[in-house]
Amino acid sequence: MTPAEELAAALAGFHVTALPAGESVRAFLAGAGLPTVLTSPGVEDGQPVWSWQHDGKTGSHPRGDIPGAASTITRFLANNPP
Repeated sequence: MTPAEELAAALAGFHVTALPAGESVRAFLAGAGLPTVLTSPGVEDGQPVWSWQHDGKTGSHPRGDIPGAASTITRFLANNPP
């Protein structure tokens, strides 16, 4: 399983629809319409992270903590609807 597939599976545990696309994941809350967040691997301060943005707002979480990233992305989606 790739890291993107692992993240998509973890997001499903939070009732987030997530579609792995290469190294990235498109995620949206059920009933919210089109995908709202594209989560991609990146680097911040020399550390690997998952990063995302929506409507001018951004977020990130350490890439090695997939359950924590899924939780953080879920909160981000809930607080930033389409």
